Amino acid sequence: MPRRKKLNTNGSTILSFSVNVENVQSKHVDTKLKIIALRIGTNDGEFIYKIHSDTRVQNLTKAKEHIKSSIQKAKTDFLNIEISEYIERNYLFFEVQNIGGQQYSGFRV
Repeated sequence: MPRRKKLNTNGSTILSFSVNVENVQSKHVDTKLKIIALRIGTNDGEFIYKIHSDTRVQNLTKAKEHIKSSIQKAKTDFLNIEISEYIERNYLFFEVQNIGGQQYSGFRV
């Protein structure tokens, strides 16, 4: 199986992005779950991620605001941004130059 391309770019190449908290139907139980839906459009294509709450990140609204402000800062100040995956554990590593990094539970769609 080919490795997915990780997002590793400069804010100047981000054409668009959206960060929203959404309710989605669970695939395992009959309930709705809150997730962060993250879309980033760059010169290299569109990157879509789903982020879930966990013990590190329990408040998705705060996480959404952190992600949104970090990406906006990267765009404004031409900072490097990287989102890499640890697929086996469903972890995303979100890092923006001069801001720092955060680990989230989630995956690339």
